[in-house]
Amino acid sequence: MSKPLLDVKNLRKSYGKQVVCDDISFVVGEGEHIALIGRNGAGKSTLLNMLMGIEEPDAGSVKLMPWTKLGMVAQHDILPGDVTTEEYCSSISGKPTWDVRKLAAKFGLHGTDLEKPPTALSGGYQMRVKIVAMLLCDPNLLLLDEPVNYLDLPTLLLLERFLAEYEGSFIMTAHDREFLQNTCTSTMEIERAAMTSYPGTVEDYLVWKAEQLEFVRKSNKRVAREMAHHQEFVNRFQYKASQASRAQSKMKHIEKLRRSIVAIKKDLSTTRIVIPTPVIIPGIAVRVEKLSIGYGDKVIGSNISFTFNRGEKVVIAGENGKGKSTLLKTLAGILEPIEGSAKWWHRADIGYYDQKTDATLIPTETILQYLTRLAPPMASGERILMMAGNFLFRGDDLEKTTSVLSGGERARLCLAGMLLHEHSVLILDEPTNHLDVETAESLASALKEYGGTVLFVSHARTFVNALAERIYEIRGGTVRHYVGTYEDYVRDLELIMDADDVEVLPKELSDDAEARSLRRQMLKEKQRLAERMQVQIEKLDKEKSGILAYFFENPTDYSPEKNRRLSELDDELSRIEHQWLVLCEEIEMLKAAK
Repeated sequence: MSKPLLDVKNLRKSYGKQVVCDDISFVVGEGEHIALIGRNGAGKSTLLNMLMGIEEPDAGSVKLMPWTKLGMVAQHDILPGDVTTEEYCSSISGKPTWDVRKLAAKFGLHGTDLEKPPTALSGGYQMRVKIVAMLLCDPNLLLLDEPVNYLDLPTLLLLERFLAEYEGSFIMTAHDREFLQNTCTSTMEIERAAMTSYPGTVEDYLVWKAEQLEFVRKSNKRVAREMAHHQEFVNRFQYKASQASRAQSKMKHIEKLRRSIVAIKKDLSTTRIVIPTPVIIPGIAVRVEKLSIGYGDKVIGSNISFTFNRGEKVVIAGENGKGKSTLLKTLAGILEPIEGSAKWWHRADIGYYDQKTDATLIPTETILQYLTRLAPPMASGERILMMAGNFLFRGDDLEKTTSVLSGGERARLCLAGMLLHEHSVLILDEPTNHLDVETAESLASALKEYGGTVLFVSHARTFVNALAERIYEIRGGTVRHYVGTYEDYVRDLELIMDADDVEVLPKELSDDAEARSLRRQMLKEKQRLAERMQVQIEKLDKEKSGILAYFFENPTDYSPEKNRRLSELDDELSRIEHQWLVLCEEIEMLKAAK
């Protein structure tokens, strides 16, 4: 067994009558990558808080070994604005600047980023700074509670790569099943206050769990058949003197079989999301023309033009701080456009979900009072209770105040409040934040079946892959239409990130054994990257040729969207081809030095 870092014994925690941890014990060893899963409110965050020392258990113990060094990312910590990012990371960790730069580069933080104060960076880059600052302190056990919440996709991919290769241990919760699958090698589930541990990935664990349940059901059926067979003999012969002793023996055996039956607990309720849809006539949902967005005089994005149809499911992608939420708020009518226009069809009824769910909650209000307040004036009590039940708020839960709800429960409640209305358009800003995997996947399924238009921002790949039909990306201060699936988009983004991180080799290359080994490794990595870039160049060339062929065959057809895309393709091809040429030169240098 690997060297232990954390020993948890007989942990128990309850809030009033609700027991969230009941006699939980486990050991975390070196090199373990653990996914902590469970329903919203099951006790995942409570358990992590007890491991961090933020909450005290009612009973049991949490023992950190003398050689264990914890690492935690506090999402709400405020970063300084009076020192550079490099100085901040160095002062937090006590590490020299070259160590800071080396690790920061793994998270896409380079020279200009490190020279700015952390507060001058976008939200996604500020989270990168927090992660780098934590890791520079050399922890060997990370406790990560929903680290992907509020992360943009590039930062999420960087964190995923790092955690997959991390030599230390971590316990992590996350609502994105794909992220857990790609980073974690073992699984712990909290269900009904008990802990189940499994030495495999989340997907393997769920298959094993289903197989175990099926095995128990089959075993119980076999035992029940055997009991019935013996009972038939008892019923027939228990009052006959010649068979009385055998009948008595059979009765004892039946009782023994009855004790061997394993009790199967009733399946936990699953969120049943039904989204009401009014009658919608086909046509254009929204027409956006030369739109500029921002706050006051500050322009975040400009020259934004696009249209999409009613009933389409559209994702807005891009880095944090580039204007995704601002665009959603502008299209929802919460912010006024700085220039241009965004016109919805005349019968559009927009429902807006803000990623900051606490905005509509009153701490002293009960769940039932909240839903009643947000419901349409003519909504019946039966409809309110049905919607509450769809989101797993039933019975005594309805009398809970919103102040005692977990993050996932608050998110579910706010979604329920919005969906009490029959909107024809739903604009959703990070709707899966804080939701458990089951609820996020149930929401994706419900939105897919919903007949209205859905415009959303999310970085949960499982959720986006299940829902998105069209992709728009905010980049370079405007919006472009990405032609392809979301999986294609993620692969292309990884390629762009790799290309942006191409390092220029020094002209003088060392010739010792360690340097030769490093050169061979770099050569393989750069050759793989060059091949992927070549595939991307060919893909972009093919799309460009298709647009040019269209204009050749339709010389009188004016298509602003195709013209915009042609300009984007020229810029993207120029950038990638330049990076590819630099990469080819470096490959030749490495080959010559072998």
